[in-house]
Amino acid sequence: MKGSLFFAKMKAPAERHRGMTTPGCLFLLILLAILGFAGYRVGTAYWEYYQVREEVRNVLTWTVAGTPKHEADVVKRVITRVADEAGLQLTPKNIRVTQTASSLTINVFWVQDLDFLVYTYPMDFTVSLTEPLRWGGRGLVIK
Repeated sequence: MKGSLFFAKMKAPAERHRGMTTPGCLFLLILLAILGFAGYRVGTAYWEYYQVREEVRNVLTWTVAGTPKHEADVVKRVITRVADEAGLQLTPKNIRVTQTASSLTINVFWVQDLDFLVYTYPMDFTVSLTEPLRWGGRGLVIK
């Protein structure tokens, strides 16, 4: 008799909370799925940002090395490298090459739309890298 009373008391709390925990658990799982999806979208956008940044760094290194290059050649190289590596389509309007007496700067900016199920969020990205002139201040880019 003692054993049956013991098991009856063990089942009572689980049966009492059974109806309340199922919606709470379902809500938590849906919330985690939504946050995971949003994190995936934002993560892929930032992954592309870092790929673009790396390619702009490669083009900047190519630009300051060797003989002076034309600004149009630098812009074309940025567009092709970014399209090949990151899959992002840029235009010459998205790229600005600035040369001062002591440095060379390449600015790349674009807007990437993050598509969520019912909402599209535009994220602005900017990559700005500067490399100092090292060879006696001679001009690197012919405009």
